[in-house]
Amino acid sequence: MRLPLAILLLLATPLAAQEATPPTPRDAGAVAQLLQAQTLFDLALARKDPLATLSAARLAAGITASDSDRAPTPPGEPVPATYPTPEVMFTAARALAQEDDLATDLIARSLAETPRLPTLTVIRSTRGIAAGEAQVWQIPFFAESPAELGLLGDGKANLDLAVTLAETPVCLDTAPADRALCSFRPSENATFTITVTNRSETAATYSLLTN
Repeated sequence: MRLPLAILLLLATPLAAQEATPPTPRDAGAVAQLLQAQTLFDLALARKDPLATLSAARLAAGITASDSDRAPTPPGEPVPATYPTPEVMFTAARALAQEDDLATDLIARSLAETPRLPTLTVIRSTRGIAAGEAQVWQIPFFAESPAELGLLGDGKANLDLAVTLAETPVCLDTAPADRALCSFRPSENATFTITVTNRSETAATYSLLTN
């Protein structure tokens, strides 16, 4: 049975519709692009597809990460980001291309064009998180501006992401993975509470990304 359009739209709204409104497709920004690049890269490697790997590299190359000294509670251990860089992706694309001269040439030309690509910026904080630990961040966002918050783990643990404003839930991702994206538009200037929880018995690292 197909659900009416009105019900589908209702299901797609954030948990706290009175505090934050869902973004439009044109709002998708740097955080979404970086997460999409990482997901595409994983798929491209699994398919051994050099051109899909190249596409992931080009997406990732359009993002510049600015590391922040903000810290959660408990503060965790600051660590370097662990996700693949554009350079790693370009190298993987060349390796997958092997004897394909056309693909190899396209990869080389794309790599040469990278410095001229327009770039977007994300603010990045990377932490180690112990098994079973929860780390809580307080991060401000501006009224009526598209807000993006991303979680990008190292693949070693199941990490959950929860975003709340006061006692009101905005986003909740409990999928059995360590990546998540929360996008919304605050109705007013406010500081949101972000909780990252390690549901596994293995320590891990993750990057918290905001626009």
